[in-house]
Amino acid sequence: WLHTLYWLTYRSFLTVVRDPTVQYLRLLQKIGIALMAGLCFSGAINLDQLGVQAIQGILFIFVSENTFSPMYSVLSVFPETFPLFMRETKSGLYHTSQYYVANMLAMLPGLIAEPLIFVIVAYWLAQLRPTFTAFLVTVIASTLVMNVSTACGCFFSAAFNSLPLAMAYLVPFDYILMITSGVFIQIGSMPVSISWMPYISWMLYANEAMSIAQWEGVINITCSTEDPNLPCMRTGTEVLTHYSFDESHLARNIWAMVVIYFVFHVLGCFFLWRKTRH
Repeated sequence: WLHTLYWLTYRSFLTVVRDPTVQYLRLLQKIGIALMAGLCFSGAINLDQLGVQAIQGILFIFVSENTFSPMYSVLSVFPETFPLFMRETKSGLYHTSQYYVANMLAMLPGLIAEPLIFVIVAYWLAQLRPTFTAFLVTVIASTLVMNVSTACGCFFSAAFNSLPLAMAYLVPFDYILMITSGVFIQIGSMPVSISWMPYISWMLYANEAMSIAQWEGVINITCSTEDPNLPCMRTGTEVLTHYSFDESHLARNIWAMVVIYFVFHVLGCFFLWRKTRH
C-alpha cells in the first residue's frame, strides 16, 4: 500500500511542478499581495483605538487571503483527472484512498510555503506584535487556514460531478464562513437558531487564535477621548471580549482547525470512492 502511495505521490508531484512558471507566479502573487497589505497597514499598528481596528483588519486579511483563493483553485482537481482515475482504479492499479492521499501529499509543500511567505512579509511590514509566540501562532493559524480551505475545495471537487455545480454550492457556504468569521458580527449576539454556524467556520477559529496572540497580556491601550459615552478598550482582554473571543480558546481553535481538515478530507475521499461504485 505504501509503495503504491509513494509512486502515486511522485506522479502527482510531477503534475504539480510540470509547469514551474505557474508555481513561480503563484508565489509572486502571494508576495505582491503581502507587500500591498503590509504597506497599507505600516505605521497604523499602535496601541490605541485606531490601532485596534488596524490589527483586526490585517488579521482578517491573513485569514481571507488564505481561504478563498486556495479553496477555488482546487475545484477542478478531480473532474480533470476523473477519466484517468476511473480507468486505472477499474484495472486494479490502486485504491481510491491511495489516489486521494497522494494528491493531498503532492500539494502539501505549496500549502505550507505560500502562507509562510505571506505572513513573513506582511507581518514584518505591518509591524505586528514583535514576539516569537505571536508570530508563530499567526504562521500556524494561516497555514492551517490554507490547508483546511484546500481540503474543503477538494471535498466539493469530489462530491460534485462538474465544476459549475461545485461552485454553485460552494459560494453560499463561503458567505456563511465570512459572516461567522468574527469580524462582521459579534458571535455572542447571533440568534439561537443559527448559533451553531460558527462551529464550522475555520475562519472564526483562525481569527480568534491570531487575535489572542496579538492581545493576550496587553494592558496599555490608550484612549483618544475621556467621554464615558464613547466606547474605549483599554486592555487586550477588553478587545477580545468586544469580538466575543476568549483567551482560553487558543488551543481549542488550533485543534478545531486540525479536526475540520481531516473531516473534509475523509468526506472527500468517501465521495470520490462512491463515484467509483456507480
